[in-house]
Amino acid sequence: MNVALTEYTMVQGLHESLASKVSSCVDHQANILDIGAGAGAWIERLGTVGFQNLYGIDKDVQRFQATKGQFIAADLDYQDTILPDKTFDLITSIEVIEHLENPGRLFYHVSKLLASNGCFLLTTPNLHSVICRLRLLLTGNLRQFDAKGEPTHIYPVFLTPLKRLLDMHGLEIIETWTFPETTTVTSRPAFKLLSSLVTLLIHDELPGDILCLLIRKKSEVHGL
Repeated sequence: MNVALTEYTMVQGLHESLASKVSSCVDHQANILDIGAGAGAWIERLGTVGFQNLYGIDKDVQRFQATKGQFIAADLDYQDTILPDKTFDLITSIEVIEHLENPGRLFYHVSKLLASNGCFLLTTPNLHSVICRLRLLLTGNLRQFDAKGEPTHIYPVFLTPLKRLLDMHGLEIIETWTFPETTTVTSRPAFKLLSSLVTLLIHDELPGDILCLLIRKKSEVHGL
């Protein structure tokens, strides 16, 4: 893969894991749209494993270097209509929502672009793990959103308000998991040790570094 298209995520292996998940959800002929495509590393990954109808949306066309898909220049914050005559079987947004000033606009566009039986794959830093909650308790800071975290992270995602926001746009979560599935790989050893002791008392339902969500239109929206 081109050096410029190296996977951009705080946890290596995320794209590979998600590509496997996508392969179990849709076939290789599916129309797939990646929102916040950046240089196109995720699209390139999907093309490499056999997906053919790939599109990426971002504001900066100069950054896009993927060879496997088509680029659409758009500003989701200010455009009301994007691709009015097209829908997608799968929409993805990988490590994007935490950078957005107005996440509601993301879901506004997803609700319009997603096919009635399509799925929306969303990932973001996981703030629900025991180690993340422990860090907040002891320091008053959210992991990945403090002074030591990525400076462009401005919107921390918590599941309860996210579900309310999704509901406003006719969307619902149908599957939740983390990557890695069983542990964190980015925290300091001292916090890992302390959190392992805490998990003897509190079940860690979402332990990994990245929160992964599979979302669809609500049943009353797509007529099920």
